[in-house]
Amino acid sequence: MKIGITADCSSGLEYFPHPHNIRITRTTINFGKEVLTDGVDITADQFYQRLKTSETIPTTSAPTPGEIMKHVEDLKKEGCTDIIHFPISFNLSAYGENLQVIGKEMFDGVNFYVFDTKTACMMEGYNAYYAEKLAKKGYTVQEIFAECSRFRQNTAAFFVVDDLKYLVKNGRLSATAGFVGNLANVKPVLELNREGRIITYEKVRTHRRAIERILSLIINRSQDYDKVLYLVLHTGRFEEAKELAKRLEGMVTNAKRVEVSTITPTVGAHIGCGVLGIARIILDELREEV
Repeated sequence: MKIGITADCSSGLEYFPHPHNIRITRTTINFGKEVLTDGVDITADQFYQRLKTSETIPTTSAPTPGEIMKHVEDLKKEGCTDIIHFPISFNLSAYGENLQVIGKEMFDGVNFYVFDTKTACMMEGYNAYYAEKLAKKGYTVQEIFAECSRFRQNTAAFFVVDDLKYLVKNGRLSATAGFVGNLANVKPVLELNREGRIITYEKVRTHRRAIERILSLIINRSQDYDKVLYLVLHTGRFEEAKELAKRLEGMVTNAKRVEVSTITPTVGAHIGCGVLGIARIILDELREEV
């Protein structure tokens, strides 16, 4: 048995700080009639620079069956008998769940599985990366699913979004959430929760206070653990993200690493420019180092 790992480009693996052999399936970004492939036709920096000046709210199209088929066939040629795909949370995009239904019928000569990461961005990427490390060590598909489920439960993430119109327009946040369009000076703290949904955690006045709040939330949810990977995520706010990471590193004693990562255009199309977020992954008792 040889296990191959694939993931979609919302995972951030395009910008991953560690070497890997995970195959990345591509999403398209649609600016009206213009169609761009994430990571091929446009980078994250180019995307957020364009978003700052564009009046068009972009949409995305999920990886096609043909796109996924291409990677499956390549992995089969490398001798893979089993393939696990790591998509963005089923509760953020239906394509992963749909692929789970049809995948077993689509691919001949290989066992195909889909793991619901219930997350996105670099947290999704790290889950796939952990799976790849386990696969190289000879773990079975069932063992990888069990370990990645535990890994998933050890992940938490909070965000501050400057402009909610992207989340509302693309259906990721309800327009009836009280403050939308009415309280312009309120910066909601959003959580990517354990079900893989974006929810309003609480409302905070001013961006500065919202940032202080997500710092507090992440630190409080991590203080009982010895080894934690902290991720500072951003859309077009690299310098501020670096400063936030520096602050966070000085406030905790259990950080294995504090990394800064851009959010890919695939996700950025739904949350807009100017987002700052902090995530953490508990590394205690993992079977393999990440």
